[in-house]
Amino acid sequence: MAFLNGGFGAVASSLLSGLFRLCRYRTRFTVDIDTFVPVSSSIFTRSFAAVLGLICTFSRLLPERYDGCVVLPFCFLQDKLFPQAIDYLQKVFQVRRKSGPILLSRQCVTNQYLRKKDDPHRYCQGSCADITKCGPVIVPEHHLQQCKVCSETGRSCGSAGAPDGKGVEGADFVLYVSGVTTERCGQENIVAYAAYCQLESELDRPIAGYANLCPNMISTQPQEFESMLSTVKHEIIHALGFSAGLFAFYHDYNGKPLTPRFASGLPAFNESLGLYQWSDAVIRRVTRLWDIRGGVMVRHEVHLLVTPRVVEEARRHFGCPILEGMELENQGGMGTELNHWEKRLLENEAMTGSHTQNRVFSRITLAIMEDTGWYRANYSMAERLDWGKGLGCDFVMKSCKFWIERQHQSRKVVTPYCDTVRATPLQLTCRQDQLAVAVCNLQKYPQDIPLDYQYFDHIPDVSVRDIASYGGAVEIADYCPFSQEFSWHLSGEYQRNSYCRVQENQPGNIHFLLALFLPLGASDPAGPWTMYSETVHSLEGLQSSGNIHNIPRFSRNPSWRIPSWMIPCWSMSCSTQGLTVWVQDTEFQCVHTGQLLRVSVRVNDWVYNGVLVCPACSDFCSACPLPQQLPPLNSTRRVPIDPCSSSSSLVVTLWLLLLNLIPLLAGFILCVRN
Repeated sequence: MAFLNGGFGAVASSLLSGLFRLCRYRTRFTVDIDTFVPVSSSIFTRSFAAVLGLICTFSRLLPERYDGCVVLPFCFLQDKLFPQAIDYLQKVFQVRRKSGPILLSRQCVTNQYLRKKDDPHRYCQGSCADITKCGPVIVPEHHLQQCKVCSETGRSCGSAGAPDGKGVEGADFVLYVSGVTTERCGQENIVAYAAYCQLESELDRPIAGYANLCPNMISTQPQEFESMLSTVKHEIIHALGFSAGLFAFYHDYNGKPLTPRFASGLPAFNESLGLYQWSDAVIRRVTRLWDIRGGVMVRHEVHLLVTPRVVEEARRHFGCPILEGMELENQGGMGTELNHWEKRLLENEAMTGSHTQNRVFSRITLAIMEDTGWYRANYSMAERLDWGKGLGCDFVMKSCKFWIERQHQSRKVVTPYCDTVRATPLQLTCRQDQLAVAVCNLQKYPQDIPLDYQYFDHIPDVSVRDIASYGGAVEIADYCPFSQEFSWHLSGEYQRNSYCRVQENQPGNIHFLLALFLPLGASDPAGPWTMYSETVHSLEGLQSSGNIHNIPRFSRNPSWRIPSWMIPCWSMSCSTQGLTVWVQDTEFQCVHTGQLLRVSVRVNDWVYNGVLVCPACSDFCSACPLPQQLPPLNSTRRVPIDPCSSSSSLVVTLWLLLLNLIPLLAGFILCVRN
């Protein structure tokens, strides 16, 4: 493992883009949206069920050897990934339950469908197709209604062929799951995609959909599980209702459509968008005054989702009582635009258009699902979203240039944005929520970025003629730069990422410094860290190992400066005295935000020296002492840790350090020499 500055910088550069996975959700078109399935119970007698009955059917498109779990990735889908995703969604959502099993309509040989007045069924003109598909999956015969067909003239209509199947009992939504390499997998390099297939006729709620996971993108590594799980939940939520193709079919609490309907029961169709057109009660277009470079202000159009609960939750989250609604994504092309929250404003919210880091399903996403008129949400299941919280109207209604400059003028940090160019060696910091080591993703593009997103008048060490080509690495965040979690690769293979709370991010054979990734949080360094040995005077013996070459010889007590890109995470704990930072088995008490902790710890024959900056106690602890209750400054004490009885978040695995000391030292020296 060679920690060469140049090599690591290149890896990190490619890696940040690797974590930026764009979601190109495909909405359904008119030929599919006409698939309305009749239900037997009246809307006014349908109460919200205890849980959403979400039933998975695993397709035979999975490899033939799948039966018996011979193929590990696909066993992983059925036995772990989807059960956990379904369990979460069933705890979050209740639904207006219909009576009886779900039976889906059959597809037609042609795209010609007929509807009869006061008849909820859809009739094929001519004949039904031999098979009915939901995405790439063939729907089982016993899930289908009897074929409904009309003559070519449309005068004679009735049932034909096999009778109704038994349907899917106890289901409110049937999800057909496949794991097949499709054209979309190859062209778009995506992990998974999903969509709805059929809607019920009375409330327009989706009752069937599919999810396909691209086999070459399925990872069973423990450190990637949370990412895979959030991806599956994200895609299922699209199929359940968060889709531009369904906005025109949303209802109010009483079951009344929010968008007017024609006599056919359908809203107007927008040919340019390829979607049914929603009303202003759902989506509204507004113009923002938008600051860009050169002191110029331009008009910037955005689409806002303006349904009642979304407005309420968005105003509460940002602390902006005049906010008209929650902004939808305006970039990324078809499938990303309008189908997600705006990345600039809700960066790591799970229903934004790309996966960058630490996805969370917030109250705002639960609110849109309630505003479909189909679900009720359990808000106790919402996950904490720190991005943008309480930052006010200037943050949510103006460009990130305005925010960054205002913060500078007030001598405040520009968080959650940043303004440091990504370079080699990497200059690392802590992510906004203090739960990961991160790097500012401000970078140079090969050409000027769009004028609306040129925010900088001056960047240190950057020529004025090049400034127009600088912006954040995530384009759909309106090119706003922010500190982003990243991951390490070895010989092109993913190893781990920089998220502090994943134990697999600290494997023994590539262990950093002081049990780096066992902690609860991260803490910024206040200056350079150094390491030296009182007994090791020569590293000549290391020259024969692996990729280590040309290591300098030292005659007496060498000391090395530890590169900034090796900043670790540190264990943290809460007590009646407030926040405590642990380094090895020594605790350092944080008395106030910004306090400098001078750290000197010994590991075997090596001494590590440096300074840490205390984060706010309230960022990590639910209860923090009042100022008069705090202990004296800079108090430290050593506490013996029993690995059998202590919390795993506080146990420092010293034996891993000892086993990995030699390759670590070699890596450190290579960094210093470069």
